[in-house]
Amino acid sequence: MKKICFVAFAIIICSSCQDEIIIQEFEDGFYTINSYWSTSETNSSDNFKIVDDPVNKDNKALQFRLFPEDYNSNGKRNEFILKTKDTIGLKVEYSFDFLFHPEFFKKKEKDWIMIHQWHDRPPKGVSWKNYKMFTRPPIHLYIQLNPSGEYYLVYAYGLRNKEMRKIEHIKIEKPLEPNQWYTFENTVFWETSNRAYSVPKINNEYFINAEVDVEHKIYGANMFNNVPNYFKMGLYGNNKSQDTVSVLIDNFKYKLKK
Repeated sequence: MKKICFVAFAIIICSSCQDEIIIQEFEDGFYTINSYWSTSETNSSDNFKIVDDPVNKDNKALQFRLFPEDYNSNGKRNEFILKTKDTIGLKVEYSFDFLFHPEFFKKKEKDWIMIHQWHDRPPKGVSWKNYKMFTRPPIHLYIQLNPSGEYYLVYAYGLRNKEMRKIEHIKIEKPLEPNQWYTFENTVFWETSNRAYSVPKINNEYFINAEVDVEHKIYGANMFNNVPNYFKMGLYGNNKSQDTVSVLIDNFKYKLKK
């Protein structure tokens, strides 16, 4: 598996992509914990570490663990935050690999575990304490756990709060397997209007088939207001169980354009 272990920032004109301007760019192969990841929503350094790849002895990856007592920021979570410059009218392309050990698949409760989200913020001048709109992350990727023992990947897109429910949940029909690397890719155009869209893929297969949209886009607003969403990756949820779960993350790539 090809490894990438550097980060770069650039403001350049891309001659091969119709004068798109690259505003920000990250790539991380997780040989170390780079300083641009905020760990403010992890309980301790015991919750994340660099480990050996179980299917490639020459590779390393980032492991997140979520313990029963890991409550942080009003939720059961251990997540990294990436400080990006995403905002209205910009387009982001990003991807990462993830893998679950066999132990993850022993759970029997019907539940969900989120491994990635773009989290919203209140409007300018409003605190979370005073906001009280009960929003859901406009973009999130989670594992649906079923009592039958099958584990499905679900992509959620759109806006939901106490006043509206304009969010879609798209499930990949093939169940997840242990010790298998999956590559999640996504392109997002940020807007508060229905001009916004997303193009999610898993292992090079689109979540949205061509019969729904020829460009494999899911359309709909993905920002509640003009305050940018922010990127999070790790583990969140597993609320019905008192066990410890983990996920491996690798080969993160991010490119923001306008």
